[in-house]
Amino acid sequence: MSELFNSVLQAFSYWWLVVPLAALVFARDWWLIHITERYIDEIKWILLEITIPKENIKSIKAMEQVVAALHGTYSFGIKRIDRYIKGKVEDWMSLEIVGFSEGVHFFIRTPEVHKRLVESAFLSEYPDAEIVEVEKDYIERLREKPFSDRDIFGTDFTLVKPSHFPIKTYEYFEDNTEEPLLDPLATITEVMSTLKNNEAIWLQLLIKPTGDTWREKGQEEIDDIIGVKAAKSPSVLSSVAKDAGDIFKNLPGAMATPPIFDEGVVDVKPTPNKPPSPASQEKVKAIYNKISKNAFECVLRFIYIDDKDEFTTDNVTAVMGSLRQLGDQNLNQLAPHKPTLTTPRAVGLFWRKKRLTRRKKMLMINYIHRAMPKPIYIPFVDMKLKTSILNTEEVATLFHPPLGLVKSQRTQAIQSRKSQAPMDLPTKER
Repeated sequence: MSELFNSVLQAFSYWWLVVPLAALVFARDWWLIHITERYIDEIKWILLEITIPKENIKSIKAMEQVVAALHGTYSFGIKRIDRYIKGKVEDWMSLEIVGFSEGVHFFIRTPEVHKRLVESAFLSEYPDAEIVEVEKDYIERLREKPFSDRDIFGTDFTLVKPSHFPIKTYEYFEDNTEEPLLDPLATITEVMSTLKNNEAIWLQLLIKPTGDTWREKGQEEIDDIIGVKAAKSPSVLSSVAKDAGDIFKNLPGAMATPPIFDEGVVDVKPTPNKPPSPASQEKVKAIYNKISKNAFECVLRFIYIDDKDEFTTDNVTAVMGSLRQLGDQNLNQLAPHKPTLTTPRAVGLFWRKKRLTRRKKMLMINYIHRAMPKPIYIPFVDMKLKTSILNTEEVATLFHPPLGLVKSQRTQAIQSRKSQAPMDLPTKER
């Protein structure tokens, strides 16, 4: 016991070294939080509403091309000086499907500097669509009625398995049905088109371009399935230790024979495993398809709003079920991120009502600000947000204009296409 006590006292004797180091780490984190929030506050955002032709006959593949173009905002890595001096972060956008009683709307919220990119990317694939900058955010409609008279259900969604496992995408629905175009979001847009006066459903998909490091886990998974073991490069310390061992091993006979050093070259060869099963082959194909395309760090956020005295979970169940159909037990699926889920069970047993109210408030704030996870998480202050990596195909599956086969009567659409004025149109000169 006395030895333990003496060890504790000895540890406390180094306070003069520990305290300054802890203060330095705290100061660094505080500074990073401060300048990052300042940088984000200075971003000038705009909200663009996308109005589509009444009969959209294009496949969701067209939207995937749009999403691929949006990846062009990627900086290929923020420099340290920009991160710690300017607080710079990777730009992100918000793709939003919004349902009110009068219909379904599609929005893209983006930094103003990327307005031309968004417009050109979208109009190149949907030339008959209209993109209009909205002066007033639809969220301002909440001010029309005291929020104390309303209730919400909401959550962020994350991938259940590691991000290199994909969810079902639009290609799965097109390949496995006789219909040439089948919309995986048809259920959600249909529910949105039947909302009552005081109801609202908001679906927000935040996308921030990311690099290639996440692909390594996917390639390792593929190698493991097909039975290929990649050679790992030895560390510097292990190499030095190995060379020293070789020297001592050859030292006794060094005068008679030249020393022999092990080259340490390891060939990468398939192990004699059995051929992958059909399910494993499909898994390899799906993982390879995901890691072969550009990707984004994503947050999928869902909120349902209604008056307290009329609040029902029927619409919530419909939306959750629609997202569940994108899951595959052999691959991946979307599930509520528990720290953001606004149900009594998710907040725990103690101070349940107070904690649930705070969580709903924080979820609304995050939606309004289109919040992504901060570089430094502050416990008991921030809601613990989490991103998932989705490639262009998965993003297009979760956000795209409704197809012509979707018959939601109140989806905002252009009733007639634009066309050039007739050449023989009368003018003042003739």
